Amino acid sequence: MIRFEIKSNEFSYDLKALALSFFPEKRCDVVQKEEWRESSGYPVRCEMDGRQILYEDLPEGYSKNSVKALVYHCFVKQSGHTLPWGILTGIRPAKIPLRMRMEGRGREETASCLREEYLVSEPKVRLALDVAEKEYGLTKPFDHEKGFNLYIGIPFCPSICQYCSFSSYDYRRYAGQADDYLAALEKEIRYTAKFFDKEKYAAKELHTIYVGGGTPTALNEGQMQRLMDMVHRYLPVADAAEFTVEAGRPDSITADKLRILKEAGVTRISVNPQTMKQRTLELLGRRHTVEQVREAFHLAREAGFDNINMDLIAGLPGEGEEDFIHTLNEVSALGPDSVTIHTLVIKRASRMRREQMEQGAGINPEDALIPVLQAASEKILREQGYEPYYMYRQKNKAGTTRNTNQENVAYARPGKECLYNIFIMEELETIVALGSGGSTKHVIHGENRMERVENVKSVEDYITRIDEMIERKEREFKNGFKEETNDRNEGYFTKGDGDP
Repeated sequence: MIRFEIKSNEFSYDLKALALSFFPEKRCDVVQKEEWRESSGYPVRCEMDGRQILYEDLPEGYSKNSVKALVYHCFVKQSGHTLPWGILTGIRPAKIPLRMRMEGRGREETASCLREEYLVSEPKVRLALDVAEKEYGLTKPFDHEKGFNLYIGIPFCPSICQYCSFSSYDYRRYAGQADDYLAALEKEIRYTAKFFDKEKYAAKELHTIYVGGGTPTALNEGQMQRLMDMVHRYLPVADAAEFTVEAGRPDSITADKLRILKEAGVTRISVNPQTMKQRTLELLGRRHTVEQVREAFHLAREAGFDNINMDLIAGLPGEGEEDFIHTLNEVSALGPDSVTIHTLVIKRASRMRREQMEQGAGINPEDALIPVLQAASEKILREQGYEPYYMYRQKNKAGTTRNTNQENVAYARPGKECLYNIFIMEELETIVALGSGGSTKHVIHGENRMERVENVKSVEDYITRIDEMIERKEREFKNGFKEETNDRNEGYFTKGDGDP
């Protein structure tokens, strides 16, 4: 048990995140001391298992980073180890160096800031700087205030993986509702497209389209054609710099679906094995074979796709270093255009975590390998000409890992990066998310803030409450764009005849 007593709750989240990064198996409580509220400094007391390990009153002029650094050094002394990302507790470690780069500050100044103020380790300093530099170069040509990006969610999968915590549904059980889902989705696409219409509102540029899930290719050929047709019917697809469909599961990919996607102007797809060890695939509930991964990849190349991503997961149950390196070598031999290395974090909502709890299991024994696997994958991929271009970290909310280095890193050959991934992770531009479980991020540049608009997660609720989903977006964007509208646009969202 770790217990903090602090002056105010303004840093409580960060202190708890640090505590759980060092000691994931312990519970952490943060208590605000009323008698300290008038202090000009910042008193901090910390107990571990009933023993006081820290009590200090930082002088006036303290900052969040100085409070976190104080606690960090205390935990280093108690645990005997450091954290690769130092006191960075957020999920976007490249955001700081990216903003510094946008301000015109040099690489060495930024590196010093990461080392000295945030206590980041040297390998992670290099990774964050390389990612930020790549992000800066890729996004600089775009007008972020005018731009927006569209996410379209297809929540169906051929089967549900053990580790999955997304709002995904087994297509075999939901096949009878898939057409109704597409009808509701078309309605949301239509109204969203109207609201961003260049003729009706200030010019808004569609920068990227990303169709994700779930596994969009879980849809049958007719449904996939219907989805692509509606995207083209309402959206200026030709204006988008990138059009991605996360094909994902090899067992959902067919030559006809690939043809439909190619003819629809899709520029980038994913074929995601996660592992090339057959036994692990079976344990995870992925109903495809290693050979199907190869077949799906070759089908995509034959269909003309020259930008294919492949996802791998480090730290899968029962896999050692040799297994992961084998997977990496097998995937590299196929020659994908980008490879994304994910870290397994077993979320509370996943079937894997529920089964762990039922069996009384705790920390995953493969955790100690994760830093080794991440370092090996970075070395191998860099040597093969791939460069890191985007990354994010995951939270260990379920207390299922001792590893505190839970970043996902995407590596791409130059010119094959995914712009959408950068825009959504660095929050440079508005992301309009459609479909069940969609989370719209409305970036309001003039006020340096972001507003979220959430869609319901359940397929049934999305179908029956689609008008409510549309009204949520209408309220948000009408307020956000009110200075850009004119009288003739009033009521433009009003439903009428001909609505799908």
